[in-house]
Amino acid sequence: MLLRKILVVVCVLGGWSSTGLAQVKLVQKVAESTTKRTEVVSRTTQKLTIAGMEIDTESDSRTTVKTTAGKRDDSGNVQVQSNVENLQINLKVQGSDYVFDSANPDKATGSAFEILRPLHRGTLRRTTTTTFNNENRVSRIEFDQDPLNDIPDETRKMFQKQFDVEVLKETANQELDRLPTDPVKVGETWDRTSKMNLEGGQIMTLVTRYKYTGTIERDGKKYEKIESEVQSVDYTLGPDSTLPFTLKNSSLKPKDSKGEMLLDRERGEIVYSQATIQIVGDMTFVINNQDLPAKLDLKIESSSQPKN
Repeated sequence: MLLRKILVVVCVLGGWSSTGLAQVKLVQKVAESTTKRTEVVSRTTQKLTIAGMEIDTESDSRTTVKTTAGKRDDSGNVQVQSNVENLQINLKVQGSDYVFDSANPDKATGSAFEILRPLHRGTLRRTTTTTFNNENRVSRIEFDQDPLNDIPDETRKMFQKQFDVEVLKETANQELDRLPTDPVKVGETWDRTSKMNLEGGQIMTLVTRYKYTGTIERDGKKYEKIESEVQSVDYTLGPDSTLPFTLKNSSLKPKDSKGEMLLDRERGEIVYSQATIQIVGDMTFVINNQDLPAKLDLKIESSSQPKN
């Protein structure tokens, strides 16, 4: 299943404004000795057509995460602990509904996707500790318990990559790499390549173009705004894929894409973010030496903001 992350120049009296020429350094860092809550909302709608058969999938999730940062040690390392305090999931595949609500985590829906319930229950009990080094890079990720505990073997294989600490560390550093390494001025752009590890060994690689559009004010505070647009998409199956087919070819592209992030430069924290991407195109799978032509129409919408 495929699832599921204008140059402004002001002319004043015939001269360039200093705002358009000024460069700023955009940096993420850990705010020590702080606790915050963040609400992450995601919606995915997918239409996958394989050999003429349509498979419709809809997924909505809302998550509240509490993160607590400690103080840096003598080596410059700082640890951040995170816990999921609230989790709501609605999944619908071909008329089969699965619902998870952390307020009543044991309430079953009778769906074929009930195999996911232990996974989601475990999310509520688990503490994740992320260690940032003196360069604000993620050097280590640890769980206080096995994320795939009580999960049937077949389901474990499907989701194993998503909880691999080395993969998660790579993903976390990819997010930090979204910001440019050098100072930028209003209108400047830069490209980044990121990898999404999906269920069953599926890999989606995105090339995203970011643009710094200047300082804005929101809720009485000033933020640096960065816009984004996905330029290309590549879909592959990893050598450790557990899916019952192989991939012959893939030709996916972003039909529609837009995103923005608001950076609190003083705290070094991306406070607000939102993104939408629609991916469409053709693929050919192979099973039992038989080609299965497929078409994909996938839309992912996500947002993140402070939770009081």
